[in-house]
Amino acid sequence: MIRCSIIIHSTAGNCFIMGSHLREAFQGLGYDARLYRVKDDDLHILANTQETTNDFYEDIISLGEANTSTLVKGSIIILGSPSRLGNVTPEMTAFMDTAWPLRESGELDGKFFGCFTSSVDDPAETAHTLENMAHWAQSLGMVHIPYRNQEKNGAQLQPSTGVAHFSGKDGAIRPSDAIGKALTAYAQSIAKVAGKINP
Repeated sequence: MIRCSIIIHSTAGNCFIMGSHLREAFQGLGYDARLYRVKDDDLHILANTQETTNDFYEDIISLGEANTSTLVKGSIIILGSPSRLGNVTPEMTAFMDTAWPLRESGELDGKFFGCFTSSVDDPAETAHTLENMAHWAQSLGMVHIPYRNQEKNGAQLQPSTGVAHFSGKDGAIRPSDAIGKALTAYAQSIAKVAGKINP
């Protein structure tokens, strides 16, 4: 069975919701889809001060913590992170930086990659965040699979690089059914390519 490793940083719960939806979509397609989190030593502080974080805090910390082995073992790698000034969060950056030794070893060559993000409300910031994740993957030898717009299926128009959700200033706008359809469509697009590899 082909393993799909979905690695998130979620501060308000939205990337957790999106990652969970992707996991279910890939599992429905017959993949061994697993959801992981990156290390965040301050999430408990946010949970004490921000209701949106507290809503999903226990679910998030119950996930396994991603490491380089998580990347190596997955045939499909998907990253999900909030947007911060056109990039991923510092916690996701720290995780991504741990993968650089794998560039020299070539252990990620040919793996398939997808990405998603949750942002306040700035399409340009969101596009930059997705592009940065895709560039990281390509630098490590992975094959980035773009999002194929499928508005006819009820999925929202999305950036070609991945799936974006707009959460509002306090992160309280949760991913809609249309975002769910976009994530399902994205999983199907990745599966069309990734299904060609041997489990």
